[in-house]
Parts: sequence; structure tokens; C-alpha cells
Amino acid sequence: MKRVFGKFLILILLITSLHVNAQVDYPTFKNKTIINPADSQQLSFSLYNLNYLNNTEWFGNIPLSGTLFGYQVIPEIQYQISPKLTIKGGLYLQKEFGRIGYTTIAPTFSVKYRAKHSSFILGTLEGNLNHGFIEPIYDYKLIINERLENGFQFMVDTKPYTHDFFINWRKAIHPGDNFKEQFDIGYVSKLNVINNKKLNLSLPIQMLYSHKGGQVDSLNTPLQSLTNFATGASITYKVNNKLFEKVVFDNYYVNYKDISGQKLQAFNEGNGFLSHLLFQFKNVGIDFRYWNGDGYIGPRGMALFQSVSEKYPGLVEKHRELLIASFIYDKEIFKNVNFDFRFIPYKDFREKISSGTGLEYSYELYLKYALKVNIKKIKNSLQN
Repeated sequence: MKRVFGKFLILILLITSLHVNAQVDYPTFKNKTIINPADSQQLSFSLYNLNYLNNTEWFGNIPLSGTLFGYQVIPEIQYQISPKLTIKGGLYLQKEFGRIGYTTIAPTFSVKYRAKHSSFILGTLEGNLNHGFIEPIYDYKLIINERLENGFQFMVDTKPYTHDFFINWRKAIHPGDNFKEQFDIGYVSKLNVINNKKLNLSLPIQMLYSHKGGQVDSLNTPLQSLTNFATGASITYKVNNKLFEKVVFDNYYVNYKDISGQKLQAFNEGNGFLSHLLFQFKNVGIDFRYWNGDGYIGPRGMALFQSVSEKYPGLVEKHRELLIASFIYDKEIFKNVNFDFRFIPYKDFREKISSGTGLEYSYELYLKYALKVNIKKIKNSLQN
């Protein structure tokens, strides 16, 4: 029965064949600061709320299984200084159900400048899923586990070319601290070779440099510098039917390399191949992802794709071969209220799973509410 089921899934893959970025490219996961020239010198209040349930029933040796259940709230005050420049600040609150108090309480503040085809941010970034990484490089569950990113971000948005370059300074150190500084430097770009009403052919490039180091900490441990790189081709065919909207077919070559002076990882270099197919219907997405990895490590990527175990440190499975399906329902149920539910089974072709079925799965539920209210026009001037 297991062999028949596995062959059936492979047959689906071959018949349909397959962009992990598209798998999570839904409004529920996006949150960006909009600069409207008409709102110049406008003081406003915004409220962002994400409620989540993320449950994984994983029984293999590589990823940890568990349940994330709670909510995030971000109230902020924003003042648009000019038609191109805005500042905002507030508070990030995260509550995990089953634990006393708030899991995280942290300030937010950002300055954003918007030009015709570019923008930059200093402070709290438009991070997480806004970057557009594929899952082996960047785990989209970081929107729950590490919501806030702070640093610098430079984005370009033109018809033939887009990119997102950022520095996320995750942990700073001072002399004598007993931990390493940590930061990520990322770059995600897309070059549109063909872009019309029916067809889009683009060439993506994704790079992430993750560093743990510093020269003033008290730890006598070597620094760690790991890189991930991905490139390939993406095809989107727009059906524009009332029910059937588009098909997205992507293929990525993904590379990992340890460029530390003293190498301590299980593998110094590895790679993988990711193929992904998405069928996007009205409010419904069905996608398949095939992953074949060899000695791959992604320090910020989803544990499922790794060749090193998150569950049992020190355990390695150099060759990983997975088939993942996602069944997604995403809809704006009321104005500014987005609901997302997804069921994600996967098949591990290399490891015998202790569940007995050989099939593992996760289910996720998200509800997002975003509100912005203009309060008052305030003239931007100084009184002498």
C-alpha cells in the first residue's frame, strides 16, 4: 500500500510537475507600510493582528514537531512627513496560549522613504514572507517565532526587475557578553524575461548570509558564517478564469556553503533541487513541491529540508528526498480581515517513519486583521 501511495504521488508530480515562494504568497502573510502622497503630513493610527494555529504531526528524525498557538498585536502611530517619507513606531505583543503573560514585548520603529521605483527602510523591516525566499532558505514559520526584523532594507520595483536587499541585525553584543553577535544579509531578486497579460517568465536569484561572530564577546568559540544561494526559472500562466486564476511552475537549484575559517558543520558544502507547481483557483491553492537535497544546511530554512537534525542534534541524513503537497484556502472574509487555512501532508522517500503510514502532515490556520485610521493633518514645520 505504501509503494502504491508513493507511486501515486509521484505520478501526480510528473503529470502536473511544479515555486515555494508562491506557496506562501498570500495577503494573509503580507504587511507593508504604504506611502500615499495624498497623506502627506497626516498622523494616523494602525493596528495589525495575526492569530495563528500551526500544528505539525512530524515523526521523522530531522524536524521537530509541535504546536504554535497564539496571537500577535502591533499597534502603531504613523506620521507621513512628506509625499515620500514616513515614520512610525509602536509596540509588538505576542501571546502564546498556555503560557503566563506575553511571550514577547518589544518596541517597533521605522523610517521609510519611497521613490518612484525604489524604497528604503531603517529600523523595523518589512521582513519575513515579504522577502519572498523559498522555504529551504527561509522558514515561513519565522513569522511566528521571530516576527520582528530590524536593520536596513533597500527595495527596487520596476516592471523588468525587482529586488529586496536587507540586513537583519538579530543580536548585538557589548564587551564581555557571553554570546555571539548574529545577523543576516539577504538578497532576493527577479528578472522578468517575458511579462504580459497571459505569461510571465522570470529568472530569480536568492542569497542569504547568516553570521554568528564578534570580537568583544567572552566566548572562546570560533565564528560561524554560512551562505545559501538559489537560482532557477519561474513560469506563471494566467488563466484569468472566474474560478481558475493561474498556474505557477518553478525550478530552483539551491546551494549551501560553510565559509567559516574553522568549519564545525556536519557538511562544508551541499546542494538541493526544488521543483514546485501551484494551481491557483479563486480563494483556493493546490501545490506540490519536490525536494532532493544532498548535504544541505539552511541556518534560517525550514528544518524539513535540512540534512542535519533539529530533533536530535548530531544526527545527519545527508540525502533527503521529499514530496510535499499543500491544500490552501485563503480569503478576505471581511474588509481588512483575511482568513487562511492549509493542510500540508508530505512523503519522505528516504526515511522510514515511525508513524507506520510513512506520511506526515501539518495543518495551519491564520486570521489577520489590519486597520489604519487617519487622525489629523499636522503641518510639518518648526516654530522659531
